[in-house]
Amino acid sequence: MEDFLEDFAKNIKLEKNYSPNTVFAYTSDVRAFIGYLNKETSVNSIEDITEFEIKGYLSNIYADIKKVSLARKIESIKSFFNFLEKKHILKQNPSFLISLPKVEKKLPFFLTAKEADFLLNNYFDLKLKRDRLNGIDLSSIQSLFKGSNYSGVDIIKYFGAVRNDLILEFLYGSGLRVSELILVKKTDLEIGGGYVRIFGKGSKQRIVPLTGLTADKIKTWLYYLSVIDLTPKEGCIIINKNGDRLTRRTIHRIVKESMVITGQFKNISPHSLRHSFATNLLDNGADLRSIQDMLGHSNLVTTEKYTHLSIKKLIDVYNNAHPLSGTGTGINDYTRGK
Repeated sequence: MEDFLEDFAKNIKLEKNYSPNTVFAYTSDVRAFIGYLNKETSVNSIEDITEFEIKGYLSNIYADIKKVSLARKIESIKSFFNFLEKKHILKQNPSFLISLPKVEKKLPFFLTAKEADFLLNNYFDLKLKRDRLNGIDLSSIQSLFKGSNYSGVDIIKYFGAVRNDLILEFLYGSGLRVSELILVKKTDLEIGGGYVRIFGKGSKQRIVPLTGLTADKIKTWLYYLSVIDLTPKEGCIIINKNGDRLTRRTIHRIVKESMVITGQFKNISPHSLRHSFATNLLDNGADLRSIQDMLGHSNLVTTEKYTHLSIKKLIDVYNNAHPLSGTGTGINDYTRGK
């Protein structure tokens, strides 16, 4: 069965154009299912697998995982058997009648424009204070760090603050996925043109605008790396002090920590900043199709979830327009109560 799994991985990578993370998740799910078959059943070959064994496996893991994880595991298994049927390895697909569970769609956490503004305008100074470092003006960091003695500043201590400030700005300013951010290279940047080339899910390339602040912080960071003579090992610009690109887990920790440092204490993840980017764009009049292009969604339906996020805006529109809202101006107020 492992031989089929290897072919399945190649298929979804090359023909389906799935991302490396998706390929890993799908193959891991199927491998866990095969492990269950070997340990808990008398199945000896792929042809012996029936709907009964699949349901037995799902019943075995049902109580220990969330519905969203269960849905993905079912999708992985169904994709595996669809592949085997398509390649004529199986005559019948035992997963055909297995249905996906209904997953409750939760509105993701996000920052309002005011909260995001506070985060990006105050994080750097508050981070320095937390690290017990002297305050410096990030906008003039290039002149500060010129010269062999760096004006008496031990600049390596400022590494985390300068880098993390760029990470937060990049995630919110351009709405990148963490997996995209950690792979951004200097050659992907067109700072003069105001954009960055992003290679997203399925290796699809898109153009994402850079705000003026993001562009300035990128230039500051690249200058900083040149001053401390640190060259990224893989060309990626979001790196640690060894020159290695950061992991998703590290960036997740940085974003979580930023909420504590700035005293906002919201349950925010890197993906939340991406949600904030999209929601605040929508609030300010951007159309869904443009947001779809910037986020790299292949389906507009995925982008449409942001129409459900801006609850405050929805209420404001209602209060300003509906005649029964108490503040509505759609009908003369004097008609009410008569």
